[in-house]
Amino acid sequence: MTKTLILLRHLKSGWDDPRLADHERPLNDRGEADGPAIRDALKARCPAPEAVLCSTAKRTRETLALVLPELPAAVEFSDAVYEASAETLIRRIALLPDEAETALLVGHNPGLFDLAWTLARRAEAAGNPGLRKFPTGAVTALALPIQSWVEIGPGRGAIVACFSPKSLELSPE
Repeated sequence: MTKTLILLRHLKSGWDDPRLADHERPLNDRGEADGPAIRDALKARCPAPEAVLCSTAKRTRETLALVLPELPAAVEFSDAVYEASAETLIRRIALLPDEAETALLVGHNPGLFDLAWTLARRAEAAGNPGLRKFPTGAVTALALPIQSWVEIGPGRGAIVACFSPKSLELSPE
């Protein structure tokens, strides 16, 4: 059995209002413009998520609304995802419902970038240009040979999709 985990870094956010706390920063115009391309690429390249784990930050919630406007039943907004390390994210993913074959995690760097590298097979990750950076709007989907989310662990994931807004501009489908 295989589960699919889709990692999505929030779209480009604004720094226009210095009075806003980091947690409250919204998407900027570029982030909003990139949303439909990421939504379309997700639909074309990844299975539909049955569970979603999303940071409570404004920019991640806005990203989720743009890329997955029809949310599945199992959606959880969690403060634990905001600024989380790869280890914290793995512990949180392990709590996902096992009925969900595909899950989407919407979060932040450096945790998501570290998580992608932790979960992916090393040789595969090193050879993938999409994992040299994890820019805003980046997506990495991993197939994991597990039956339960509690089995998630380092080096077990095969990369099944890896793209970002910029890579979609360079090679549209």
